[in-house]
Amino acid sequence: MRFKNLTITLTLMCLSIVALAGLVLLPITNGICDWTGGASSKSYSESQLDDDEQGWNLSASLNASASYASGSVSPSIHTAGVFTSETTYSGYANLRAWRSSGQKWDIVYCSYGNGCENYHNCPGHQQAVAFESAEDPESKVIYTTVDMVTVVHVWGEERHWITKKGTGVKAETTVGIDEFSSVTVGGETYTWEENGVKYYAYRSESRTNPDSGPSDGASAQVKNYPSANCGAEVTFNFEHPIGGQGDISTTNSVSYTGVPLQGSN
Repeated sequence: MRFKNLTITLTLMCLSIVALAGLVLLPITNGICDWTGGASSKSYSESQLDDDEQGWNLSASLNASASYASGSVSPSIHTAGVFTSETTYSGYANLRAWRSSGQKWDIVYCSYGNGCENYHNCPGHQQAVAFESAEDPESKVIYTTVDMVTVVHVWGEERHWITKKGTGVKAETTVGIDEFSSVTVGGETYTWEENGVKYYAYRSESRTNPDSGPSDGASAQVKNYPSANCGAEVTFNFEHPIGGQGDISTTNSVSYTGVPLQGSN
C-alpha cells in the first residue's frame, strides 16, 4: 500500500512538472483575448508579448443605439521602454457602420407650397419626416510602431552674470537633439531655463531611447434615430509579436432595432 501511495505521489509530481514546463514554453500573453458585452455594445481587449515582453495592445469596440452606430480598432505599443530596436506591428481592419431609412419626428415650418394657410406666422410644429439610410465603411491597414529617439542628457549650472562663474545652483534635464543645438548656439547662450533660473551646460551625454512612434487605427460611425435600425460590424487581424506565429484575428457585430413612430403614416 505504501508503494502504491508513493506511485500516486510521484505521478502527481511529474504531472505538475509537465504542466509547469508547458506554461514556460507558451508565449507570454496578457489580456481579455475575447469579446465582452451584449447584443448592442461589445468591446475587445488583448495584449500579446514575446519572451522579452515586447509586444502590443489591441482594443476594439462596437456600439449600436438610438442615436448612433459605431466601431473602432486601436493598436498601441505595450511598453515602449523594453524595446531595443525600431519595431512596427501591423494588420488590417474592415469596419462598417450602417443605418436603415425611416421616419423621425421633426419641427416643420409651414410654407406657401405645403398648403399651410398661416405660413406667414407659422411657429413650427412637430411632424413625421423621412430620412435616408446611411453607411460608413472603413477598410485600411492599421499599425503601431516603436521609434529609437536620440536625446541629450544635460548637466547645467547657473552662472553669475558678471564673472560668468558657476554659482553652485545646478540642475539636469533631457532635451531633444534639435532643441539642445538651437539653445546652445552662440557660445554663452544658456542651455535651458527652469523656474526662472537659466542653466548653462557643463556636461552632456547623448542617449538613444525607445519611444512610442506613430500608430493608426480604424473607425466608422453613422448617426441614428430612435425609429431606425442600425448596426456595426468589424473584422480585423494583427501580426503576432513572435515570428512564425499566426496573426491574431477576430470578427463581430452589434445591432439596434428601432421603435416605429406612433401616429405616423
